[in-house]
Amino acid sequence: MDNHNLNISFIGGGNMAQAIIGGLVRAGHNPQRLSMSDPDPAQRDNVHAIHSDIQVTDNNAAMLDAADLIVLAVKPQIMATVIGALPATAARDSCVFLSIAAGITLDSLQAWLNPAQAIVRAMPNQPALVGAGISVLTAMPTTTEEQKGWAQYVAAAMGEVAWIDDEALLDAVTAVSGSGPAYFYLFMEILAACGREMGLPAELATRLARQTGFGAGRIADESELELKALRSRVTSKGGTTAAALDILEQSEFRAIVERALRAARDRSVELGKNN
Repeated sequence: MDNHNLNISFIGGGNMAQAIIGGLVRAGHNPQRLSMSDPDPAQRDNVHAIHSDIQVTDNNAAMLDAADLIVLAVKPQIMATVIGALPATAARDSCVFLSIAAGITLDSLQAWLNPAQAIVRAMPNQPALVGAGISVLTAMPTTTEEQKGWAQYVAAAMGEVAWIDDEALLDAVTAVSGSGPAYFYLFMEILAACGREMGLPAELATRLARQTGFGAGRIADESELELKALRSRVTSKGGTTAAALDILEQSEFRAIVERALRAARDRSVELGKNN
């Protein structure tokens, strides 16, 4: 089957679902093969205003019988309720469910759906909203290679895609990339604040922080050099960058970051157990 003609249904029409829909349409997906359900009229109106050919509804079950892939894009705390309200025969046997909800394990999804259901779990991150994210996927053994390919196709609408076999590693993925954008925002926030304290106009300080973060990220993405090598290229012995990095090292910056990421990972594990 041509991926551009897959019947893809979305349960939940929030920001991430809308980002995926937009990415799919830009990639050439047939919008008439897309559908979305959400109880909020504003969410339905947002999608329909941008993509008038997409079917929108407030009835989750109404659009599932023809779906090849169903994206579960609702908040984790209501996932069990939403799935529980679906008719047991709503989805075809060949259909695959793709969950983008944080902390909801494959075992939980399988228990709420059915033992033979093909299921893929994805951990995207916020840059997916502009097509620049990275999503890490893992699947139930019941999922075929073709169905994994469909999930890969949908996730690619958000940016880069990687696969792992060990679902437990998604907790580390959450710590590094799921929560990761906030770490970079905090660092840019600190850069801008320090710039203002040093006398820079507020607008310029913020612009410098944002563009420096963007530019460094782009170089890291496009370069074949290791991150350490890229850092070394900016750091001259006895120079300004070296002076700043020395302070960070003396302040145990690495250890602080390590503790922060472990805390994020441990919280992800805890949330997974609660679900």
